[in-house]
Amino acid sequence: MTRRGRVQAGFHAGTGLGMKIAALFALVATVASSTALAATQRASVAVTSTAPVTVAGTSFRSHERVTVTLITTDMYRKVVTANARGAFTAKFAGAKIGYCESYFVLAKGNRGSLAVRKVIPECPSQGPAG
Repeated sequence: MTRRGRVQAGFHAGTGLGMKIAALFALVATVASSTALAATQRASVAVTSTAPVTVAGTSFRSHERVTVTLITTDMYRKVVTANARGAFTAKFAGAKIGYCESYFVLAKGNRGSLAVRKVIPECPSQGPAG
């Protein structure tokens, strides 16, 4: 017959096997949640200037070599390296995106990152010529 309030042998509050198991579960949960968060941060690109065209990338891998391809009326390609935080800026001298002009940007890293931006603007109609 056991009494209330009595602690079983080997399971002392704050020490022993029970705390080690709890600490292990906490560590596994922390690693799993940070891995899930990292997996949800996808690489992305944006055009920050249209003359000359400047492309900014974020959430690439640290120091990843990224090939940026820009297609407007012509095709341009540039290789840049992401910084420690996974960001880069690529400026395409001589390239411009005109008013109401479609463009496509592909940024592919050598360590697996990939970002695509395709813009097809909806332009107002010119109306009847006259």
